[in-house]
Amino acid sequence: MSDRDRNGSQGHPPEDGDPLGNISFEEFQLNEPSSWEETELQPSTEGEPHLTCPSCFSQQSPTNRHCQECGARLGKRRIAVAPMPIRSVTAGNRAVRVIITGVAFVVIFALIYQAMTGNGEDNGEEGNGGTPTSTEATEPTVVLGPLEEITPISITCSSEYNAGLACENLIDDDETYWNDASRRGEDARITVTFVNPVALEQVQIINVDNLEKFRRNYRVRGVEIFADDFPGVPFVDEIPDANDRPHGIPTTTNHTTVLEIRVTSTWPSEALGGEAFDELAIQEIKFWGRVQDTSATELVGTSSE
Repeated sequence: MSDRDRNGSQGHPPEDGDPLGNISFEEFQLNEPSSWEETELQPSTEGEPHLTCPSCFSQQSPTNRHCQECGARLGKRRIAVAPMPIRSVTAGNRAVRVIITGVAFVVIFALIYQAMTGNGEDNGEEGNGGTPTSTEATEPTVVLGPLEEITPISITCSSEYNAGLACENLIDDDETYWNDASRRGEDARITVTFVNPVALEQVQIINVDNLEKFRRNYRVRGVEIFADDFPGVPFVDEIPDANDRPHGIPTTTNHTTVLEIRVTSTWPSEALGGEAFDELAIQEIKFWGRVQDTSATELVGTSSE
């Protein structure tokens, strides 16, 4: 046994009561090599020519296999660079192109159509030696006179009682009156004709002035008035059962030459101091309007430039 084993760790005598006194320790020593191994040195590049990158043309060390700038492989030939990617076409771009194409087509078509129709109109206007002619239809300019009472040239009735109570009494401007032929006014019609076309504004129905005769005869109640310039569109009104004033019926016409008055209903006759009569009685009919002046009529649209 060595002195270390006999005397304890590192030649120190064990101490009484120390639990580590009987444990032996091996002395630690560094086993350093006597000389350092020399590493393989890289060959020196001083004085050798540099390489040029075929992609970015930067100067590189001849020992490099790849470019330190762009990462391209260093070699004798230039590395091909991929082309730029084609820009993608979105749905919005396609829609804009379609709209622009459609608008351009419409504009071109409109220009062609205008050119074709314009040439036709020019040829038509200058067909007679280059002098344009007017193709407008001639229309008369109507000149109307003042508002006045208009007397028709003729009047006829569907029936009459006798010569003393004839239809002409309706426009004679006196107290004589017209009676139908005991028909109680049923389907009674009165037709008048004017010399020149008239623009009517009102037709007046005047009942019998004598109160007893007024009551003992049938009187007009419902009436329809037809003008030849408004066919099928009557002016409708109802006459009150009174004889104290004329009753005006609005009749707005333009150029009437023939007017027809139709009795659609009547007030019944009454027995006053005697018997009631079966005849319809009207004392007078007056017409108010404006007469068309045919002598002052002018034609327009006949001038040429």
